Order: sequence, then C-alpha cells, then structure tokens
Amino acid sequence: MAKKLYAVPLKKVLEVVKEHKSSFRKLAQDRKLLEYYKLLGRSYYILEIEKFIKFFKIDKDINYTLKVLESFNSKVFIKEIGLRLNFSQFELQNDNELKEFFYGYLYLLQDLDRELFEQFLEKLFIHYHTTFKASSSININFKEMAIALAKNRKLSLKESFGEKEPGKAFFKIIENGEIVVSREGKSIKTLRKQAFRDYFYYLLDS
Repeated sequence: MAKKLYAVPLKKVLEVVKEHKSSFRKLAQDRKLLEYYKLLGRSYYILEIEKFIKFFKIDKDINYTLKVLESFNSKVFIKEIGLRLNFSQFELQNDNELKEFFYGYLYLLQDLDRELFEQFLEKLFIHYHTTFKASSSININFKEMAIALAKNRKLSLKESFGEKEPGKAFFKIIENGEIVVSREGKSIKTLRKQAFRDYFYYLLDS
C-alpha cells in the first residue's frame, strides 16, 4: 500500500470497543438488534462517504463516484477493515455476517463517540482511496485532493516550474513561502502529477 495505516486512528477505535466489549458482543449475538443497527449504520456510513466524495470533488465525475462507492461497500474492502478491527473475536460465520456486523459496529461506534467515528472513516477513506488504482480503473487526482486538504488547512500554495536546460525540467510546490516538494525530470506535466502526489502524502503525514 502507498501509505501505512498509522494515520488512521485504529488504536482509539479498538480502545473504545474494548471498553464497551459487552455491547459489541451483544450486537454480534442478537440478530434483531443487529438488523436494526446495520440499517442505521449503513446510512451513517454512506453519508460519511458522501462527505468524502464532496470534499475532494470526486462527484464531478459520476462514473468515478460510482466506482468509489462500489469499492467502499465491497465485501473485499469490508473484510479488510474487519481484519484490522479484529472482527475474529466476534465469531462471525461468513462474509455476509461480517458485512452486516460492520455496519452495525459503525452505528454503535458513532453512538459511543461520534467524533471518533467521523475521524476514523475520513482517514480510512483517504488511505484506501489512494490504493484503489492498482485493482480498478479509478484514476486518483492527487492534485485536487492535495489542494482540497491544503485549502481546508488554510495553507498558501504556489507552483514553480520551468526548464533548466533543453530536456531537463523542474517542478516545485511552495507552501507558505517554503519549498516542500521538488522534482526534476523531462516533462513538466509528468512532474506536476508526481509532485502533487508527493505533496498529498506530505500533508497526510504533517
């Protein structure tokens, strides 16, 4: 993966689950409660995906938007998150049960700590969205995502680019008067894409 999961607050989520373990165990065992929580949890989950999509202006391309929605609701994705969240402790029988529990789990989490729920999903979406390209036709626009994050943090950005000599170009991203990304190569167009990808991950780390 392009980025480690340390930026996602998994530890905090697991601490909340440990503190309220009996509630999560009851959810796994009580089918009627799970049916109720999963319906509400899926609604909350979809709304958080919508916030992510709108924030990064992904919805400008409806085909792209639908692929992102499909990816975040796929069994493969949910199974991966279930592994990260140690769902094995709840003795779920199959992938369908895991998916239902995932939505119910999220509803219970938001009920216990709404701020953590939102922070967890936001960072989870950012992390995994940048890994979809390898297994799908989704093309990540790192420039738009980086600019959206920078704008949200009220950072001033400038681009500096040109040719040092024929066939040798440079591209720099300047944040609040300081060069934070510098690339050299043959094509300014290619360097811009690479620089904004670097800057996007720089923002996630800072």
